[in-house]
Amino acid sequence: MVARRRAHVEPVPDPLPALRFEIIEAARILRMSRSQIYTRIQEGSIKPQKDGARTYITRPELERYVESCNASPEHHAGPATARLAETAPRRPSL
Repeated sequence: MVARRRAHVEPVPDPLPALRFEIIEAARILRMSRSQIYTRIQEGSIKPQKDGARTYITRPELERYVESCNASPEHHAGPATARLAETAPRRPSL
């Protein structure tokens, strides 16, 4: 039996980089859940782009959001996290 060699095929690069992402794609990129993305949209931290009934996040908007998180760490936590911290039971100091 003669073994056949497979031709090594290089993946063809995408000719155009993605300019906008669906919510689930943006969530994967930012390593957060879809609901966290929607929360950031409600807070105004991320500005979506609507196309009919579809919601997208543009590449520049994702980059802007990441930069804003680096500039102000407390902003990244968002108001929901701040409220959670306020209502969390306090540990007694030793």
